[in-house]
Amino acid sequence: MKLQLIKTIEVEATRPFNFDATFHKPDHFTSGDNYWEPGIRWQTMCWRGKQLGLKFTNNSTANRPGILVNIYYNKPLAEDFISSLINEITYRFNLDLDLSDFNKTFRNEKILGPIVKRWKGMRPGHPGSLYEYIIIGILLQNATIRRSINMFQSLLEQYGKLLEFDNKKLLKYFERYGEYKQLAVHYIWEDVWWKRKNEHIPWLEELIRI
Repeated sequence: MKLQLIKTIEVEATRPFNFDATFHKPDHFTSGDNYWEPGIRWQTMCWRGKQLGLKFTNNSTANRPGILVNIYYNKPLAEDFISSLINEITYRFNLDLDLSDFNKTFRNEKILGPIVKRWKGMRPGHPGSLYEYIIIGILLQNATIRRSINMFQSLLEQYGKLLEFDNKKLLKYFERYGEYKQLAVHYIWEDVWWKRKNEHIPWLEELIRI
């Protein structure tokens, strides 16, 4: 289906904002529904039964983070449809997430501080719907589970805590970052994969074997 440009809208994000670290996740396996290059992401999306093409372009200034969203379809779209689409994009990419307390709390922390500084403004998120996310999960169930086990084990060994009780030694999930532990894990994990784009990481290559 050939699509044409229907509308261009600028969407604001809360400060600070890192476009590339938000719109591109190197740890996500390559798929044919999106393409990224620095400052731009192309993405297909099904919203309310319509098959859309989206182009996100970094339009940030020093004082105002902004994203230009080009919406492609084969005929005009109603304004209420476009408004709901922008709301969904804001939700999926966490564009209105307030990171100020997270950044302030961990900017000097030994492990997380340098990572926060490198990727300041990065948001967790997923471009797909819940249905698409579940489909990915189902597909991954058919993949070799050892890859996921080994990668999670390595993450726990690096940043978790070893507990010993009843003659057993078990690794404990991250607790050191309190209410921000999930966000902290996201920053640590993405930092590893961004490093992989520019340098060879033997232990990671051994685990993923793509």
